[in-house]
Amino acid sequence: MKRMWAAVVAAGLVALSGCSIGGEPEGKPSPTTTPTLAEPVELDYFATLTVDDGAGHALVTDWVEEKLRAIDSTGEELWSIDAYINDEGGGSEAYSAGDLVIVNDYSGTVTAYTWEDGEEAWSFDIPGPDDACHEQMAFGSRSTGLGNRLGEDDLLLLEYSGMRMDGHCTPTSEAGNAVLFALDPSTGVEAWPSLSIDDDGRTFGGSLIHLAPDRKNAVMSWKSGEGSMVTRISLDTGRHATVPITKARAIDDSGVEHFDVFPTSDETTLTYLFGAEDPDDPMSQAFSRAAELTLPAGLKETDSATLAADSGPNAATMEDATDPMCSTDFTFTPEGRAACLQLQLFASAVKYQGSDGSPEGWFADAPEMAFDTVLYSGAPRTVPFDSRGKAAVLAPGPDGGVVAIDAATGKTAWNAGDYRSTTPWGGEGVLPDVGLVVLTDNKKTSFYDSDAGRLVEEHKADQYDELTSGYSTILVAGEKSTTMWAVVDR
Repeated sequence: MKRMWAAVVAAGLVALSGCSIGGEPEGKPSPTTTPTLAEPVELDYFATLTVDDGAGHALVTDWVEEKLRAIDSTGEELWSIDAYINDEGGGSEAYSAGDLVIVNDYSGTVTAYTWEDGEEAWSFDIPGPDDACHEQMAFGSRSTGLGNRLGEDDLLLLEYSGMRMDGHCTPTSEAGNAVLFALDPSTGVEAWPSLSIDDDGRTFGGSLIHLAPDRKNAVMSWKSGEGSMVTRISLDTGRHATVPITKARAIDDSGVEHFDVFPTSDETTLTYLFGAEDPDDPMSQAFSRAAELTLPAGLKETDSATLAADSGPNAATMEDATDPMCSTDFTFTPEGRAACLQLQLFASAVKYQGSDGSPEGWFADAPEMAFDTVLYSGAPRTVPFDSRGKAAVLAPGPDGGVVAIDAATGKTAWNAGDYRSTTPWGGEGVLPDVGLVVLTDNKKTSFYDSDAGRLVEEHKADQYDELTSGYSTILVAGEKSTTMWAVVDR
């Protein structure tokens, strides 16, 4: 196997001959180390990857012992802390920022530890009284970075993901009920003042904001009394503009109050998702109805701590859409390209629906088994990757096997395998430093060349093994043990 991995790396170096690597000028000596996929190692517990740092560290969740374990590329444990695990099977969220790993365990406190020894570097207590209307334990997290790795200019965002408490409760502060905090990941200090909604404001639960394809802005949907609002937030400053869309929503005949809005690469064009999902009927997720919501250009931003409408009631317009539009969160390739993938059920066909951030999406043929792999809650996360300079997403092929779909066009970038899956995928991942995408499916874990789809290696897996991934670590968890692959410099 070592010879095969060496051949893969050598082929990549041949392909890159004459070009600069990693930004080095042409003619400069090559680095003395080369990213290489190490031999797999076994962990004697069921684990999923929470985050890795690309420097030989990974934070994994041990679900049986309810621990977060920091390990190195050999599987050796460096330190551990107690893990948060909820009744729905969710766990602690974590992010890597330089030599720190930051953990949100839904306790109301976010804590940064040093990767090497687990020493606490900083902590941030979400403010508010004990009887806060927006309780501190209901703040989820996300980053403005690529996946769970934070770069120098990226922020850690804490967003209110709950529903306001009924009865008597107390606002977070004089500004109202807090909904969003932005932290500098190196210090834990607020990058800009938190944002709040007043006593008449309500959120819908779940994800509060959705990042734009360029990750510079985000949009938020909420209610102010009987009014429906959309707020656009500049993530570098926290300045924001709020537009009432109550009149524009007149075409929404779903009969429900909740709705969602997603950004596109055009800041004036948003995708409005009708709130028709029935939580008691999973199949309802296959029927997404969307509209095109248009905001005025040149919205005036404010730095007010409390969100409020900044424009007139007729500023936004909306019309039903029959063309494909992306109505879910974008995910990002290791090089920062945006992609989304959804499933749409029609009377006589199943289709993929997606986009690279453009307001205009695409349809592509999909097999019925894609419902279990792409659609349902708990399905493996879509992990886009860079393929020949474009964003691509893996999906079950309409005629079997696996296809890489161009996120910009919906066309097949490559097709691998002619087998037919009988069970949902166990997960997918990408290892950009060695040019591989990884898939657990059909009782095996397969490593494919990300540019051409060539099968490089495969390993036996059990039917219900689960794959989780960072950018340098792959975990495939079985019932009692876990196999780990790590990218190391040699």
